[in-house]
Formats: sequence, C-alpha cells, structure tokens
Amino acid sequence: MKNKNTLTLALFSVTIGASAFFFGTSVSKASNIDGMKLYLQHCKTCHGVDGNPTDLGEGLGARKFADAEWQAKTSDERIIEQINEGTPEMMMPFKEKLTPEEVKALVPVVRGFKK
Repeated sequence: MKNKNTLTLALFSVTIGASAFFFGTSVSKASNIDGMKLYLQHCKTCHGVDGNPTDLGEGLGARKFADAEWQAKTSDERIIEQINEGTPEMMMPFKEKLTPEEVKALVPVVRGFKK
C-alpha cells in the first residue's frame, strides 16, 4: 500500500511539473509550489483524494474531476476562476488564501484526475 501511495504521489509530481511547463508557469516557480500538497490541504475534503467528491462534496455539488467529459469542456481559465471566486453557499473563494501561482499550480493536479 505504501509503495502504491508513493508511486501515485510521484506520478502526480511529474504530471504537475510537465503541466506547469506546458501551461506557461515557469518551471522554477512550479518547482517551489507543491500543487498536490495544496490540493490535499484545501480541496480533498470536498473533491476527494482521487478527484471524486466526498459525501460532503456531493452535498455541496462538488465537481467530479475524474469525469472525462467535464475535463474536456472545462478550460484551465475556468478552473482558475472557480478556485479564485468559489460558488456562494457551496465553495469558498480562495483568492484571499492562495497566491495566483498557487492557484495555477492546482490546475495540473485537477487535470491529473482525468481518466
């Protein structure tokens, strides 16, 4: 089990680094920000560790990040906007809690749940 978790974390780290490069975030900035750590700290309570909503998240209408259809129709800009602005009575805005670079670092993590 420990090896599986380590492998999963390593794969997400590689995905984050590669995605940061292709999404225009400089590699030096991306290397200083652990997007998965931010996700686990701020997002997993509702969106789950695997991109599928928790019971709490389902009750609040949390997105299923593992849904390929949602992934295909949702732009990176929309993901950033949602993280920053939240949804009244459902998701708190993170623009006051996270820097713009931290928000951008979450995008490849969210994209990493695509099936």
